[in-house]
Amino acid sequence: MEFFKANIQLGEVFVQLIAFVIVFWALKLLAWKPLLKGLAARREHIQGQLDAIEQSKKEIGGLKSEYAAHLQKIEEEARLKIQEAVREGRQISREIQDKARAESQAVFEKAKTNLDLETAKARITLRREIADLAVSVSERILKEKMSDSSKQQEKILEIIDDLEKSL
Repeated sequence: MEFFKANIQLGEVFVQLIAFVIVFWALKLLAWKPLLKGLAARREHIQGQLDAIEQSKKEIGGLKSEYAAHLQKIEEEARLKIQEAVREGRQISREIQDKARAESQAVFEKAKTNLDLETAKARITLRREIADLAVSVSERILKEKMSDSSKQQEKILEIIDDLEKSL
């Protein structure tokens, strides 16, 4: 306590107390209100930003749902186009198959007609050859005058053997 009595002077404490009160009142009048206004402005600014963030979240939610709806629409259109392409592909396939059947039928008919023509030509050729053969055999028989029937048979067999060798 003696330390306080020796070092503390009541006048100085009183002057410092008055100076503190003056500075306090001066700061309260001059600095406190602007400081509170700055804090209020900062609070309003932060609240405005939070409101803007909430508004942005709502807008993003709306855009997200709009995007999802648009994406769904695009997927539906793509599915419809794929189904249409599949239907068109099947139709083209049927047309190609029908065309191939018609062409194969036409080729078959043409081949059948050609076969009939070739068969007719072969018959005509065979008839001509048989006729020529008969004429040739008849000529040879007539050229040979034979009185004996065994000689005739022998000669006919010989002519037939000759003809077989030539064929």
